[in-house]
Amino acid sequence: MLGGEFHYLAELIDSFLEDAPRLLAQLDQFIVAQDAEGTRRIAHSLKSNAADFGATRLSGLCRELEMAAKSGVLDGAAVLSAQISAEYGRVEIALGALRQAGEITS
Repeated sequence: MLGGEFHYLAELIDSFLEDAPRLLAQLDQFIVAQDAEGTRRIAHSLKSNAADFGATRLSGLCRELEMAAKSGVLDGAAVLSAQISAEYGRVEIALGALRQAGEITS
């Protein structure tokens, strides 16, 4: 998809790793405020971004939260958000390793 150009992938990784912590913080704020629409929007963004990198577990958790928020139900959203944050931590490590490996081979 990137035509073998690692620097494009590196830019995408950097953008995701920069944006995700902000999105995760906003997600928690929306959940605390019981803002279902805000929760849905952030979960949707995280779901799509995670799917772009093949982070299927992270994407699936975000999809679950997105669908709950879409229906207006935020019961259990804080627990789900904690699972999303934990899974993001694993994705962050994997993407960081991928980025570092690409720098070594470039």
